[in-house]
Amino acid sequence: MLIDLTSLLDVIFILLLVIICSYSYEKQKNEEAAVAAQESFSAKMLEAEANSKAYADLMDTKNNLKDYVWAASVVVPYEPDNITLRHIKVLTEDREIITIDLVGNDVSESIKEFKDSLESYVKRHSDHPVILSLNEDDDNILYRDEKLINGILEELAKTYNNVYIKG
Repeated sequence: MLIDLTSLLDVIFILLLVIICSYSYEKQKNEEAAVAAQESFSAKMLEAEANSKAYADLMDTKNNLKDYVWAASVVVPYEPDNITLRHIKVLTEDREIITIDLVGNDVSESIKEFKDSLESYVKRHSDHPVILSLNEDDDNILYRDEKLINGILEELAKTYNNVYIKG
Protein backbone atom coordinates (compact mmCIF):
# COMPACT_ATOMS: atom_id res chain seq x y z
CA MET A 1 0.00 0.00 0.00
CA LEU A 2 1.34 3.24 -1.02
CA ILE A 3 0.52 6.45 0.89
CA ASP A 4 0.53 9.62 -1.10
CA LEU A 5 2.23 12.28 1.02
CA THR A 6 2.10 15.01 -1.57
CA SER A 7 -0.96 16.64 -0.09
CA LEU A 8 0.50 16.43 3.39
CA LEU A 9 3.73 18.02 2.19
CA ASP A 10 1.76 20.78 0.49
CA VAL A 11 -0.11 21.51 3.72
CA ILE A 12 3.12 21.45 5.74
CA PHE A 13 4.83 23.83 3.31
CA ILE A 14 1.83 26.16 3.33
CA LEU A 15 1.84 26.16 7.16
CA LEU A 16 5.58 26.76 7.16
CA LEU A 17 5.14 29.65 4.73
CA VAL A 18 2.38 31.18 6.91
CA ILE A 19 4.54 30.84 10.03
CA ILE A 20 7.55 32.42 8.32
CA CYS A 21 5.45 35.30 6.95
CA SER A 22 3.78 35.96 10.30
CA TYR A 23 7.19 35.87 12.03
CA SER A 24 8.54 38.35 9.49
CA TYR A 25 5.47 40.58 9.97
CA GLU A 26 5.80 40.44 13.79
CA LYS A 27 9.51 41.17 13.57
CA GLN A 28 8.90 44.19 11.33
CA LYS A 29 6.09 45.41 13.63
CA ASN A 30 8.34 45.03 16.71
CA GLU A 31 11.17 46.89 14.98
CA GLU A 32 8.81 49.76 14.10
CA ALA A 33 7.55 49.87 17.70
CA ALA A 34 11.14 49.87 18.97
CA VAL A 35 12.05 52.76 16.64
CA ALA A 36 8.97 54.72 17.77
CA ALA A 37 9.78 54.03 21.42
CA GLN A 38 13.39 55.13 20.86
CA GLU A 39 12.24 58.38 19.21
CA SER A 40 9.78 59.01 22.04
CA PHE A 41 12.49 58.29 24.61
CA SER A 42 14.91 60.66 22.85
CA ALA A 43 12.28 63.41 22.79
CA LYS A 44 11.52 62.87 26.50
CA MET A 45 15.25 62.94 27.34
CA LEU A 46 15.70 66.24 25.46
CA GLU A 47 12.68 67.68 27.26
CA ALA A 48 14.01 66.46 30.62
CA GLU A 49 17.45 67.95 29.94
CA ALA A 50 15.86 71.29 28.98
CA ASN A 51 13.69 71.24 32.12
CA SER A 52 16.72 70.36 34.24
CA LYS A 53 18.70 73.26 32.79
CA ALA A 54 15.77 75.65 33.31
CA TYR A 55 15.44 74.47 36.92
CA ALA A 56 19.18 74.88 37.52
CA ASP A 57 19.03 78.41 36.05
CA LEU A 58 16.01 79.22 38.21
CA MET A 59 17.74 77.99 41.37
CA ASP A 60 20.90 79.91 40.45
CA THR A 61 18.84 83.07 39.93
CA LYS A 62 16.97 82.49 43.19
CA ASN A 63 20.18 81.92 45.12
CA ASN A 64 21.81 85.00 43.59
CA LEU A 65 18.70 87.17 43.43
CA LYS A 66 20.25 90.03 45.34
CA ASP A 67 22.88 90.27 42.60
CA TYR A 68 20.09 91.00 40.14
CA VAL A 69 17.25 92.67 42.05
CA TRP A 70 17.17 94.90 45.12
CA ALA A 71 14.08 95.43 47.21
CA ALA A 72 12.84 97.67 49.98
CA SER A 73 9.74 96.96 52.05
CA VAL A 74 7.96 99.74 53.92
CA VAL A 75 5.78 99.28 57.01
CA VAL A 76 4.05 102.17 58.77
CA PRO A 77 2.49 100.94 62.04
CA TYR A 78 0.95 103.29 64.60
CA GLU A 79 1.03 102.97 68.36
CA PRO A 80 -2.25 101.42 69.56
CA ASP A 81 -2.48 103.71 72.57
CA ASN A 82 -1.38 106.85 70.63
CA ILE A 83 -2.29 106.97 66.93
CA THR A 84 -0.53 110.31 66.49
CA LEU A 85 2.77 108.43 66.84
CA ARG A 86 3.60 106.28 63.81
CA HIS A 87 6.85 104.70 62.67
CA ILE A 88 8.03 104.31 59.08
CA LYS A 89 10.23 101.24 58.93
CA VAL A 90 12.11 100.37 55.77
CA LEU A 91 13.74 96.95 55.48
CA THR A 92 16.13 96.60 52.56
CA GLU A 93 17.82 93.62 50.89
CA ASP A 94 21.13 94.50 52.50
CA ARG A 95 19.33 94.16 55.87
CA GLU A 96 19.46 97.85 56.60
CA ILE A 97 16.53 98.98 58.74
CA ILE A 98 15.60 102.63 58.58
CA THR A 99 13.14 103.88 61.19
CA ILE A 100 11.58 107.33 60.97
CA ASP A 101 8.98 108.54 63.46
CA LEU A 102 5.88 110.42 62.37
CA VAL A 103 4.54 112.50 65.23
CA GLY A 104 1.28 114.45 65.05
CA ASN A 105 -0.29 115.88 61.92
CA ASP A 106 2.66 117.89 60.54
CA VAL A 107 4.96 115.15 59.31
CA SER A 108 6.51 116.98 56.36
CA GLU A 109 10.07 116.85 57.75
CA SER A 110 9.79 113.14 58.57
CA ILE A 111 8.32 112.38 55.14
CA LYS A 112 11.12 114.34 53.45
CA GLU A 113 13.68 112.35 55.46
CA PHE A 114 11.95 109.10 54.42
CA LYS A 115 11.84 110.11 50.76
CA ASP A 116 15.50 111.17 50.79
CA SER A 117 16.64 107.91 52.40
CA LEU A 118 14.60 105.82 49.94
CA GLU A 119 15.86 107.87 47.00
CA SER A 120 19.42 107.42 48.24
CA TYR A 121 18.83 103.65 48.36
CA VAL A 122 17.51 103.67 44.78
CA LYS A 123 20.49 105.71 43.56
CA ARG A 124 22.97 103.34 45.27
CA HIS A 125 21.46 100.46 43.30
CA SER A 126 20.83 102.23 40.01
CA ASP A 127 22.46 99.41 38.02
CA HIS A 128 19.81 96.85 39.13
CA PRO A 129 16.02 96.80 39.29
CA VAL A 130 14.67 97.96 42.66
CA ILE A 131 11.31 96.69 43.91
CA LEU A 132 9.53 98.89 46.44
CA SER A 133 6.57 97.58 48.40
CA LEU A 134 4.25 98.89 51.07
CA ASN A 135 2.69 96.42 53.44
CA GLU A 136 -0.86 97.41 52.49
CA ASP A 137 -2.60 94.47 54.16
CA ASP A 138 -1.40 95.63 57.55
CA ASP A 139 -4.26 96.74 59.82
CA ASN A 140 -1.89 98.99 61.76
CA ILE A 141 -1.46 101.60 59.03
CA LEU A 142 -3.50 104.76 58.81
CA TYR A 143 -5.18 105.49 55.49
CA ARG A 144 -3.54 108.92 55.15
CA ASP A 145 -0.09 107.40 55.78
CA GLU A 146 -0.76 104.67 53.24
CA LYS A 147 -1.75 107.20 50.57
CA LEU A 148 1.24 109.43 51.38
CA ILE A 149 3.76 106.55 51.19
CA ASN A 150 2.16 105.17 48.00
CA GLY A 151 2.48 108.63 46.45
CA ILE A 152 6.20 108.72 47.25
CA LEU A 153 6.73 105.19 45.85
CA GLU A 154 4.87 106.09 42.65
CA GLU A 155 6.89 109.29 42.29
CA LEU A 156 10.14 107.33 42.62
CA ALA A 157 8.90 104.79 40.05
CA LYS A 158 8.18 107.63 37.60
CA THR A 159 11.50 109.36 38.27
CA TYR A 160 13.80 106.30 38.08
CA ASN A 161 13.61 103.70 35.29
CA ASN A 162 14.89 100.90 37.53
CA VAL A 163 12.19 101.27 40.22
CA TYR A 164 9.12 99.03 40.30
CA ILE A 165 6.26 98.95 42.77
CA LYS A 166 4.99 95.61 44.05
CA GLY A 167 1.25 95.30 44.13
